[in-house]
Amino acid sequence: MLNKLTFYLKLGQKWIQKEVVDATDYKAAYDEVSKTYSLWLEKMGQYTDQLISSETIPLKESLKVLDFACGTGYITKKLLESSSNYVITAVDQSSEMLKTLVELDHERIHTICSDGLSFLKHTTETYDIIFFGWALSYFDHHEVFKLFNKVLKPNGTLAIITNVNGTLDKIEDIFLKTMAENPTEVIKPMSIKQNLPNGRKGLSKWCHQSGFETIETHEKEAVYQFDTPEKLLEWLNLTGAAAGTQMIFKNYERVKPALIKAIQKEKYHNGTYSINHKFVYGVFRKVARPK
Repeated sequence: MLNKLTFYLKLGQKWIQKEVVDATDYKAAYDEVSKTYSLWLEKMGQYTDQLISSETIPLKESLKVLDFACGTGYITKKLLESSSNYVITAVDQSSEMLKTLVELDHERIHTICSDGLSFLKHTTETYDIIFFGWALSYFDHHEVFKLFNKVLKPNGTLAIITNVNGTLDKIEDIFLKTMAENPTEVIKPMSIKQNLPNGRKGLSKWCHQSGFETIETHEKEAVYQFDTPEKLLEWLNLTGAAAGTQMIFKNYERVKPALIKAIQKEKYHNGTYSINHKFVYGVFRKVARPK
């Protein structure tokens, strides 16, 4: 008990001193994930498609679009297919994730490798639509939504798909337990839970606070099964669903058996090991300046 208390006190001290997994670590993680990110898109891309095809998003007009935290450019490429009128700025901090778009060399795509918040703060451009796919957990929602408001034109559209609280059930607890049992291996903590909205209502509330009205929202959950705990952990690592978690530890391979053991205990059900992705997507319109 005393050892666990000491561990959490040290963990709290690291948070206070900001010795945590940060943007640089996430960039490195996604540079690596870029090689296997298609595994995520094969499963979850269908839900991004539902956002892109929303009837509340204009297609026929000549519009300036920002694909923010665009990753490998899934949304950008889909937008090129759906409309010949969009001119798209695609921004991501991972040069490796951006490679496929850079190599595409399309006249209607302008790729920018930059920290997202820095780009929003310094750009002089304004946009008709912002797409923001699967990256909200890596940003302070107060800051990023206010900056979205800044760079959107009057009555501009914000289209978001994001994980919500309840996604990756028990995974954070598994990592915390493994950290507590291997305190000497922990070099920096991380947490994304605080950056996830509470479902549709939570996302709408965050957007309303930053001067947006809700046009539509949808909440869904996808569950995937694996034969072994090793395959579940591999899915988390290869898809970026657990991006940054390897940076927690001094030697990830040394604690990996403990993670697998915890997954085996916590995630086994009816002969398989399952993982859930709980998420919401929605379309919002800029109506005012942030409060």
